[in-house]
Amino acid sequence: MIAGIIGTLSYRLAIQNHRELKGDEVLVAGILHNPTLSHPDHENCVLQTTIINKSKRKAYINGVQVFGKDNAAIDINWSDRIDPYGNPEGGGAQIIAVVDATSLCIRRCDGKAFSDVRVEVRHSFATEPMVLIFDPLVGWQGYFAQ
Repeated sequence: MIAGIIGTLSYRLAIQNHRELKGDEVLVAGILHNPTLSHPDHENCVLQTTIINKSKRKAYINGVQVFGKDNAAIDINWSDRIDPYGNPEGGGAQIIAVVDATSLCIRRCDGKAFSDVRVEVRHSFATEPMVLIFDPLVGWQGYFAQ
């Protein structure tokens, strides 16, 4: 009987510890913006943001999808770094490790400008994707709104 009580208490403690560890698993994203590149014509087809890991555990970004106004998927390449022309380095990422903070760079494959898009970032801390919205007209108003 004592073994059963100790086993139950041990199980409850393990569940409590698991919940505490999972409770701080949070990724925070900055504002999506067009980065400044050495070739200005390439800036509008590239989006960049900073992803910050608030947890003590390492996170992984394992998927990025971009959808237009009509919910149609846009063909993209993504990585944690780009060259001066906005091309993802490393052949396009399949996974990005986020220890403290990292950049997320997204480039349209067709070279058209991003406008009114929804970006879904899949990561190891959640089953549902983190959703980011990019609207070039509203974005700049947000910088000056207090």
